[in-house]
Order: sequence, then structure tokens, then C-alpha cells
Amino acid sequence: MITKEQLGSVASRAKVLSRRYYFLEKEDLMQEGYILLLELEKKDLTDLQKHKAINNRFSNLERDAQYRQKIERNSSSFAIDPDTVYHSEDTDMVVEREEITTKLLEKLSKQETVVVEWLLEGWTLDQISDTLGVSRDRTRRIVNKIIEFRKEVENAV
Repeated sequence: MITKEQLGSVASRAKVLSRRYYFLEKEDLMQEGYILLLELEKKDLTDLQKHKAINNRFSNLERDAQYRQKIERNSSSFAIDPDTVYHSEDTDMVVEREEITTKLLEKLSKQETVVVEWLLEGWTLDQISDTLGVSRDRTRRIVNKIIEFRKEVENAV
């Protein structure tokens, strides 16, 4: 039976994460937590095991959010239209950014390019790994490889 404590735990964890990370919606987090509770209810688990499962799920969500923030900080060259001159940029900076983006996209595999697109759309690592049919760790390694490629290309230019 789902208890008030479990519902309250889901709601409070969702509230904290949604305040901490601008891209996480409280309602979505609560829905994910409630679905987890329903899944756990089908299993023969103690309240302590259910509590640990809830904490584990929200810890994973927070880790994904932290990782997404890291990616957003490191992927600025993808998110900017290379044809647009921004406020204080001169033409050389625009050309350099365009060159970095072009070289990076040439260096990435088709799968890595798709992962970059999904990350920029706001997908979580879990969503990406589920869609690709690979483990979460494999997805994390792909993202780290993309970040390393970007650093290499920037240093070469």
C-alpha cells in the first residue's frame, strides 16, 4: 500500500530538484515518482526498500541534471548559429566558431551527432540510452567522447 510518507517524499524531492534545475519540471518529476511507486507496489517490497528505490531514482535524476548542466556549458559551439554575428563578436570569431563546429561534426559519428542533437533538445541520459538501446554508462562515455572531441578541435583551431 502506498503511504502518505512515500507520496510526500516524492513531492518534496520533485520540488527540490525543480527549483535547483531550471529544465526539470516539478509535475514531470512527481509523475515519474508516482509511476515508480506504482511499479514498486506490484513487487513484494518493504517500506524501507521502496524508500531506497525512490531515493535512488531521484539521485539518478539529479546526477543526470548535473551532467546536463556540464554538457550545456561545454557545448556552446553547437547551440550557436555560426552565420549570426553576436553583439561584440568580430567576423574572425564567427568564422572560428563555424570552423570548430564544422570540424567537430565531421569528426563525430552518426550516433554521436544524434546524441548531441538530443542533448540540445533536453533529453536525459536515460531517455537517450533507452532510445539507443545501450546502457546509461555507454551513453555517458559517448557524451564524454564528444566533449573531448570538442576540446581537441578547439585547441587545434
